[in-house]
Amino acid sequence: MNPSYHNPTLMYNIVLLDDHQVVLESLGNLLATSDQFRVVGKASTRPALLALLDQHDPVDILVTDLLMPTLNGTELIPFIKKLYPNLAILVLSGTEDAALIWQVIQAGADGFVTKTADKAELFQAILAVAAGRRYVDSRIFSMMDEPASADASPLTDRETEIASLILDELSSTQIAERLFISFNTVETHRKRIYQKLGVTTSLGLMKYSLRRGLMRR
Repeated sequence: MNPSYHNPTLMYNIVLLDDHQVVLESLGNLLATSDQFRVVGKASTRPALLALLDQHDPVDILVTDLLMPTLNGTELIPFIKKLYPNLAILVLSGTEDAALIWQVIQAGADGFVTKTADKAELFQAILAVAAGRRYVDSRIFSMMDEPASADASPLTDRETEIASLILDELSSTQIAERLFISFNTVETHRKRIYQKLGVTTSLGLMKYSLRRGLMRR
């Protein structure tokens, strides 16, 4: 589940979950235009979803709606993650509730895209979560109350760069290799970033980022 982010030779098995049949059909047809995606099933209920995940194991990615009459996405996601820990889950929803979006990320979703996203961003999001990276729709930041401007950020340019890589779930060793700096330098930057933002973990950094619009994708 952690292939190269832009490896055009890979094909990913995808299952779709939505309570509207027309959405399932439209999304399936859209994904079929890429030779990197294979939609192996579409479901509108939990039993149907579980049957598909068992039948087509391994499934690489679940693309799911969030607000459905008979399904609670924030409860379904951790349930599915427990059963299929290697399954990447991308939420595709029309909600603009920032607090709810953060709950979804906390629940274990690997990415969130609004239904106003275009084809290119949707495909980018799918490839990102397939590669083991977290993806948050750039439009989410515009939904936040009083987002901080770039000039208001307490971080230096280098700290912002490293914070962005932390949000991409790179380890300190990977960041050091990416930026050609030492492991200890990365750890020093990480400590300063957390101190400046008043957080203690990468999840805290993600929450700060969503609330304040610190890192934009």
